Amino acid sequence: MNSDHVARWEEILRSRYWDELLALAGSDTDMRSLYVKFSDLEKCDPEFARELLETPEKMLGAARAALLQIDLPTDTHLDRIQVRITELPSHFRIGQLNSAHIDKLIAIEGRVIRADKARSKRISSAVFLCLRCGNVSLQDLTRVDRADPDVKCSNPECGRRGPFRPLINNSGYVTSQKIRLQEFLEDIKEGVLLRELNVELEDDLVGRTSPGDTVIVNGVLKFYPRKSQASKCTDFNLFFKGIFVENMGVGV
Repeated sequence: MNSDHVARWEEILRSRYWDELLALAGSDTDMRSLYVKFSDLEKCDPEFARELLETPEKMLGAARAALLQIDLPTDTHLDRIQVRITELPSHFRIGQLNSAHIDKLIAIEGRVIRADKARSKRISSAVFLCLRCGNVSLQDLTRVDRADPDVKCSNPECGRRGPFRPLINNSGYVTSQKIRLQEFLEDIKEGVLLRELNVELEDDLVGRTSPGDTVIVNGVLKFYPRKSQASKCTDFNLFFKGIFVENMGVGV
């Protein structure tokens, strides 16, 4: 993880979202999201905002790490808070999506045709503190031990193999939900099947939509291989990892 990105996130969050951070830290409800306007990032640092669009998973990981480094006046931590980016500059319809959008931060529009029940899902990554140098980094939990990951510290001045201490999500689980979006009738030609896209939602985004709702979802377009039995070629299915949902209502 780039320490410069972590430091820049911390600077932006302190200067523009301090009141929101205090409200989240002092809340006794299930508030777990910090909503950051993309336009604010563009005003602060256009290049930083562009990097967020191009490499969102890396940049949002840096945002999570920055939250853990912010000292609050109260004895609380922001370990469960997720940074959610709102008001993205461009929206796409499902039929417009292609390989150029994979791994990018985009907004999609569609109509919910299915919403699965919420379930518990084991998290695949967590933030760890290096006990040697104090560096905070995001580690992949699918390949390392949670208590003492066998990886090097991302701080170039340290670079040692821990020891590390996990800083977030002690349970190791998060609530998740899958919904399915369908493109709008007005977007297709007569005789063409409506295209659909599966969307994965987590934490406090779960339960915000129902079948029939029109939504705008900000997130990252991903893919997984689909092997064809008829040939040795591998096809790919697209899915969407949502980080923010705007419900426009039924039939909008």
